Amino acid sequence: MISKIRQFTAVNLRGVAQIMLQDNAVTGFLFLLGVLYSSWLMGVGLLISTLAGTCVGLFFRKKHHEEFNQGLYGFNAALLGIILVHQYGLNWTSVRWILISSVLATLLMQLAIAKNIKVFTFPFVVLSWVVVSLISTGNILPKVNHPTAAETVLQEPTAEFFEEVLEQIGIDYDSDNIDDDLIFATLGFGQVMFQGTLIAGLLFLMGVYINSPTAALYGIFASILAITVANMFNRPDSAVDTGLFSFNAILCAIAFAGPLRRDGFWVVIATVITVIIDDYMIQTSIPPYTFPFVATMWLILLTRMGLSSIYKFLGI
Repeated sequence: MISKIRQFTAVNLRGVAQIMLQDNAVTGFLFLLGVLYSSWLMGVGLLISTLAGTCVGLFFRKKHHEEFNQGLYGFNAALLGIILVHQYGLNWTSVRWILISSVLATLLMQLAIAKNIKVFTFPFVVLSWVVVSLISTGNILPKVNHPTAAETVLQEPTAEFFEEVLEQIGIDYDSDNIDDDLIFATLGFGQVMFQGTLIAGLLFLMGVYINSPTAALYGIFASILAITVANMFNRPDSAVDTGLFSFNAILCAIAFAGPLRRDGFWVVIATVITVIIDDYMIQTSIPPYTFPFVATMWLILLTRMGLSSIYKFLGI
């Protein structure tokens, strides 16, 4: 019984880790800590939705045992739990919507797994568009402002501890300067799960690094490059400096990360494309969520398939 509970817990944590394409329970635990740090309410939403997605996945476990154990049935649901609490808070009505959307997202993921289609976070994206639109247009729930003081109870003691550690190693604490130094490498990681704090970004970065150092380093590079490209487009600092233009690029960088030279090439191309798509969607008032990542992955994968076919035809 204890081993089954342990295994089920590990599957759920891998589901959280799969938000950044990682198959590692420890990584998922660090991601959960990052969300709880920024907003314990969003953390609860994340847990509810991930559990719902994993429980639905139990019905397909016999046929897709490997995919289930990797957490592939939990990550789209996990993102829905975060975004719905981010938009509407945590209450009985939002929990019902979280459960409904999590089930639907998991069923879409099951269809993709059965058909061997790479959908990435598209089930989350499309259901976010639909559910948020339904709730808002139907005046079912009012939108809330995040984070509130009640949600961020962990932030003040953590910030004080961080300041004390820096002072002990001889660094004068200056939050603005520290943010300037670390923003490129961390805030984009946090925004993958709609978290805007430095500590959350660091925890997410650490989680990726534990499972794949190469992916983490490519993610840092993509974050810096995405913000540079966004600045070339003269995008508002309030969006650029908080990582809103870099988190989709980070996801692409993690997906393409590898030891080959051409991997870096595709990371650069993907980063530029995600910023362009992100910018267009923002300009047209379409919530981007992780769609720039999904669209870029589809575009590049199709391009690579086409190139492979051409090379094969030419005998190259």
